[in-house]
This record gives sequence, C-alpha cells and structure tokens, in this order.
Amino acid sequence: MDARTRCLQILDILQQKHKVKVKDLAALFGTSEMTIRRDLNILTQQYNIIRTHGGAKLIQDSVVKTISFDESKIENKEAKRLIAKKAATLIEHRQKIYIDSGSTTRNMVHFFNKYMKNIIVTNSITISEIAVQFENISVVLLGGEVLPIAKCTFGPTTEEQVLNHQFDAAFLGTAAIGSDGFLYDGYSLEGRLKVSVLDLAKKVYLLVDSSKFNEFDIHKFGSLNKIDTVITDSGLKNEAKQLLNQYNVEIIYA
Repeated sequence: MDARTRCLQILDILQQKHKVKVKDLAALFGTSEMTIRRDLNILTQQYNIIRTHGGAKLIQDSVVKTISFDESKIENKEAKRLIAKKAATLIEHRQKIYIDSGSTTRNMVHFFNKYMKNIIVTNSITISEIAVQFENISVVLLGGEVLPIAKCTFGPTTEEQVLNHQFDAAFLGTAAIGSDGFLYDGYSLEGRLKVSVLDLAKKVYLLVDSSKFNEFDIHKFGSLNKIDTVITDSGLKNEAKQLLNQYNVEIIYA
C-alpha cells in the first residue's frame, strides 16, 4: 500500500473514531511504527489533527483539509488565478449563480464585471465581503455554522437554505478528480453542500488545475457526469482529456 492510500485510510479512521494509536495503525497496515509516525506528521501539516502521546487526534468533529485554506501553502496559485479569471468571463448578465469557497473559485470575485446585474449565492464569507461592494451585484450568504479557517458556512442550516434556490450556473472547486470520474472534496460537510448544488444548477462549471486529475481525497461528492464544463490550465495531460471526453465534458483552458 502506498503512503497516500494509507494516509487517506488513517483519515477515515480518525473521522470515525476521532483518535488513533501508532501501534494500532502499524498492526493494521502491517508496517513499522516509524512509518506511521511519519504519516501522522504529514497529516498534521495538512489537516486539523494534532499529535498526542503515542498517536493523534482530531481537533474538531470532522476532518478538515486546513492546507486548502492557508494562502501561504496553496499550490499552483498562478494557474488558479487564471482559471478564476476565465471563469468570471462566463458569467452572463442577470444570472443567479452559486460560487463555493474553494481556493480557486473564491478568486473569481476579483474579476467580476461590476456593470452586470447578477445575484451571487455563496457559502464563502470572503466572497460575500468583496462582492457586496459591487453596486449591481446582489449577494446571498448562506447561513449556518462558520468554519473559521475557511471563512465559510457549512452544516444542516446551510444545506437547507441552499435548497431554496435555483441557479443559472454554479462554479465549484474540487480537491481531486479520480481516474474513475469521481469528484472528491477535502471536507465532508462542504462536500454534502456541493451534492445539492449539482442538482440545483442549470449549468455546472468545475474549476480545477491540471494537478488535481488522477487523484483522490477524503470525501466523494459527485461524478463528472454532473459537470458540463471544466475550466483548467494548459498542463492538462492526455489521460485527463480522454477522461473528460468520455463524460462529454467541455474543456475550457485559462
């Protein structure tokens, strides 16, 4: 078993039990305790996990991929910025759109056409704070519990409120796209919100840099058969292009 697969299984155990022991994991995976300690050290840098004596535990009730929200640690920043810029040009006049709180999608707000009249629905506090400054844009911030590190809302209230809307277009991010066409998120509760949005939008745009293909993460929230268009960078490999063509997904390069 490779390290990435093992780490994701450790995260799954943490999601269920909230704490783990090094010796138990070593026995479960048939590897050394040193290897497990190394895995846990990596996970603490990327998720809401802290090391304990002989193991590790969750800081909150659910696993959160904290590295996704730390601007200093976000990878492929320029590609994400260009993807967001391209996505913003696809918004049409008088549309009601949904934008999630991903590291790529939240950059879209910097490229809005301030002369267009639109309604923006989002769970991102960051997006709402900036978008509300545009005179012609109406902003709906979904309520719910606040995830401080992500500056977004989540949970049952958020999921219930989004059902009151229908969208002309939705712009979503994803932590990974598997070779099987499944979409993954690094945080299960926000993933549940995306599941609803996929069914509420007439057109769904997925903003994803080329490094996210042929990968997987904690939570599966959908499939490429729910996506109309992928906006990505020029580094997209042939394997990924074939996968998107298989699902009849339009590709737009930033």
